[in-house]
Amino acid sequence: EMAFERILSKEPKIDVPDDAQCYISLDHDGPDGGAVLRGCACRGPSAGFAHVDCLAEMARRDKFMTVAGRGRMSRWTYCAVCYQMFTGALEVSIDRSHWRHFRQATTNSVDKCEALTTLARTLLEHKEFTAADRLYEGALRDVAGDAIYRDILLQAQISRAGALSNMGRPRDAFEILTRLQPMMVEEPGVRVARHADYNKVITATLVNVGRAEDALPVAARAVELSTIANGPQSREALDGMCVQAQLFAAVGRVQEAKAMLGHVLAARTRLLGPLHEMTRKTQDALRRIEARTA
Repeated sequence: EMAFERILSKEPKIDVPDDAQCYISLDHDGPDGGAVLRGCACRGPSAGFAHVDCLAEMARRDKFMTVAGRGRMSRWTYCAVCYQMFTGALEVSIDRSHWRHFRQATTNSVDKCEALTTLARTLLEHKEFTAADRLYEGALRDVAGDAIYRDILLQAQISRAGALSNMGRPRDAFEILTRLQPMMVEEPGVRVARHADYNKVITATLVNVGRAEDALPVAARAVELSTIANGPQSREALDGMCVQAQLFAAVGRVQEAKAMLGHVLAARTRLLGPLHEMTRKTQDALRRIEARTA
């Protein structure tokens, strides 16, 4: 809970028009007095605003309905109106609600484990590495040895390696990644998205030990796999391109870095709008790189 509060305290405040209503309940104030939030790509003065509790209730009720062809739990992570992933305070809040709901289960379930790993991934993205590592440890303990959790187990192991790498424990991260390598190479049933995750964590771990040159081809492979798994304009693919651009800049290939970030910025401006949080972050990254050559 403290990790959540730290993340939410850092998130920029959302300007909510006085007449904005939740598109689910059609009310301004939520059942617990909570305000409406927006953290997707919906545009306009009022589109896409919703209460976290209303989104969570819809996700619980329609958990087998996918959003834009995504996975069975996509109601928890994607807006049902614009089909883009939740970001910012809304992403964090709904992930917390997701986990709170399913952790009440007295026995393990696929839903419970997916909620746990989704929440851990959000904490990892927001640099709450210790809290993320604890959740991944819990997931690995709960699902170890059960075949039906195979993909969740693999995701948790890969992501835990990422958490350890960012906690200054690259040796432990490489140990996990090395142990997983035979599975990634030899087992045809491993999802393309997991191969992408695996390459992303290798990239981050190489960067954390000062091996940017070695990380570049791995980052490129991660982008390629994310594009296959999720599409060329998915958040996963575009995030990977941002990482690749930063690596280009780190090894002195500034023009390639600028070109790649320019591509990402154009895609996010078109998909999310010029004022979206992800668009602004990409714009800031591009300005920082351009300043190096000014």
